[in-house]
Amino acid sequence: MKHPEDRPSSSGASQDLPEIDPNRPASPGKPQRLLLGWLFMTLMATELLARMTDNNVAQTGAWVAMAAVILASARKIGLREVYLLCLSAVLSWAVWQFSPTPQQDLAGALSQATFLMAFILLLGLLHEAAGSSPSVEALGRFLARQPAGRRFYALFSGSGIMSILFNLGVVSFLVPLIQRGIRSTDPTDPLNPIRERRQVSALLRGFAWCVIWSPTAVAPLALLELIPDVDRKLWILIGFLLFLLFMVVGAIEDRVRFRAYRPRAKQQRPIFPRMATAKFALACGWLFGPSILISNLLDETIIFGLMATCPLMLVGWLVVQNWNGGKVDLVPVGRRLKEIALDSIPQSARVAVTLGCSGFIGRAGSALVPADDVAQALGLANIPDFLLLSALPPLLASMSLFGLSPIMTAVFFGSFFGKLPVMPTDPTLLALSISMGWAMSILLSPLATPVLMINRVGGYAPTTLTWRWNLLYGVLSMLAAVPIFALLTTIVG
Repeated sequence: MKHPEDRPSSSGASQDLPEIDPNRPASPGKPQRLLLGWLFMTLMATELLARMTDNNVAQTGAWVAMAAVILASARKIGLREVYLLCLSAVLSWAVWQFSPTPQQDLAGALSQATFLMAFILLLGLLHEAAGSSPSVEALGRFLARQPAGRRFYALFSGSGIMSILFNLGVVSFLVPLIQRGIRSTDPTDPLNPIRERRQVSALLRGFAWCVIWSPTAVAPLALLELIPDVDRKLWILIGFLLFLLFMVVGAIEDRVRFRAYRPRAKQQRPIFPRMATAKFALACGWLFGPSILISNLLDETIIFGLMATCPLMLVGWLVVQNWNGGKVDLVPVGRRLKEIALDSIPQSARVAVTLGCSGFIGRAGSALVPADDVAQALGLANIPDFLLLSALPPLLASMSLFGLSPIMTAVFFGSFFGKLPVMPTDPTLLALSISMGWAMSILLSPLATPVLMINRVGGYAPTTLTWRWNLLYGVLSMLAAVPIFALLTTIVG
């Protein structure tokens, strides 16, 4: 018997599946937009300089630029950002009053905030370049128009792989394609709401689990800064294998849940875009090749290499797109760069402020916790490794229900464990466990940034996306974590 919430209406619409709204939130006024654009570019430049030189003046410049960004974004931010800023202020006072090393702790929190803010802005440059690429659009349409039997796998894996270049932008890119593809094929089909639900859920799940393996995901790169002795290559390998495992689990759950539904007609399989796929793979190589080269030449981390490569890749991608007759048409390249710097980047103000505050709160909050004393009181050293690692993901997911963003809790726990003189378990598996908690927070928290972004571009209620559509899958993922870590601690630990 079909559950009432799954039963398609006769009109082909659902109260949870709104019509596409072409209207978008108004962008800031031109003076504010120009100011934000220059401030964001200053922040990115000073943060890169600070990380390359370890210069205190450059780092202070990044802090000042971040403060100026927050002030200039006053009319742009919403209640969530105001709440996070107030919490940051309270924690700053608490650290100053109660921490034995307040200046060092606040400096670390500010540096974490500028790092995350600059990182998401620099990754956004990849989104801007890829967003105007015909090859990327061809790949997106191919994923969204797969036959029913392959659609879940295509969207799950496709959103995860495309997030390497798009990051959060893959959500705003693919959701409208899914909606247009379904509603343009047969607007009167009563199964359209079910198709939207299944495809958007597959997209969200694939994006959520990409954070445990993607080389450009914010979660791993933030944790690498906090937890010592993490083997990033091993983390990527294990994370990718788990990504495939959770894809199969999700596909089975999706098929069982909707087994009573059958399409009215056989769908035509789209042609695989070989050239577009090859160009996308080339772009990925273009990103990681220079990143590795820069990090090795300057004896820096791969994180710095990625951050430094993003502006270079943006310019290179635009040059390729405007290469005609053996030469580059510089006018459209310059016009597009100006548009990105002074119009597109300022639109990221809310996300940048949210991530910056989350990083600050996580780092400052951990400074108030005596990590060694708490670890001894909880007996972390006596807890079996697989139980500790299995408990962290649901703990992080439950904390996100109280308004704490996934990155905030991840930074908090990363800082907490990073301060311990002796790790209670293998550091690579610990970082993997925390990133799995990040993924589960995206699936289960209505306040997670990707969920709010899908709500903005697609109109789906956050509680519908998480609790109604993905709660069962999230619980299954939590249960699966126990045998997974029991096996991994035997092999790795």
